[in-house]
Amino acid sequence: MRPNFPAPKRYRAVLRHSRELAPETMHLEWEVTSGGRFDFLAGQFISMVLRHHGQELTRAYSIASAPDDGRRFDLCLNRVRGGVFSNYLCDLAPGAEMEFSGPHGFFVVQQPLPARLVFLATGTGIAPIRGMLHDLLGRGLPESTQAWLIFGARYPETILYRTEFEQLAGQHRNFHFVPTLSRPPADWNGARGYVQEQLRLRFGGTRDFAAYICGLKAMVDDVRAILKNEFGLDRKQIHYEKYD
Repeated sequence: MRPNFPAPKRYRAVLRHSRELAPETMHLEWEVTSGGRFDFLAGQFISMVLRHHGQELTRAYSIASAPDDGRRFDLCLNRVRGGVFSNYLCDLAPGAEMEFSGPHGFFVVQQPLPARLVFLATGTGIAPIRGMLHDLLGRGLPESTQAWLIFGARYPETILYRTEFEQLAGQHRNFHFVPTLSRPPADWNGARGYVQEQLRLRFGGTRDFAAYICGLKAMVDDVRAILKNEFGLDRKQIHYEKYD
């Protein structure tokens, strides 16, 4: 069932809080100050606006939070070496204001919910999925639905929102968090390898689930191919957003 997507508009927001999630990765919390209510669906994105040397630059960033009171939203982004926009945002101090437009995009959880939801992410691809999971769990994920998050990182310190997801898994019996490391240290006791390997290991031979995938293009394309060609999922069961 197709949801009702809010119409995009132009807004201003003030940065209320920022913190480093991992080396070169920031979490930014915003409050809308003008433009009216900012309503969005979990998983959508915004376009931030920056005026630089007489030009208006825009960059798309997935919203990393669930809809709340029509005023607040979070972002999660990497500092790109030499990147004007990402470095500007990462260096902002609380109290700074930015313009943005939104919400945009169609990467949202579809209803009705299946018996199993499998979320797969790497890096800041976790942003929209974090919003989706907080929305689902905050509203009460039905006991008839089991949800998994397979999150791929290189090292333990780059597992974004690790403590938060571990706490959610402890609070909700039908949510399962599987961080997997491609370069694990010797004392790592969790899953190893890429998200593709964990997908095959945990769900190979099954077709009764919907997949939500977000990350860099190569990973997303590979996972989609696995789901279609090896698992036999219908395209309507596979939802994705990919970053350059």
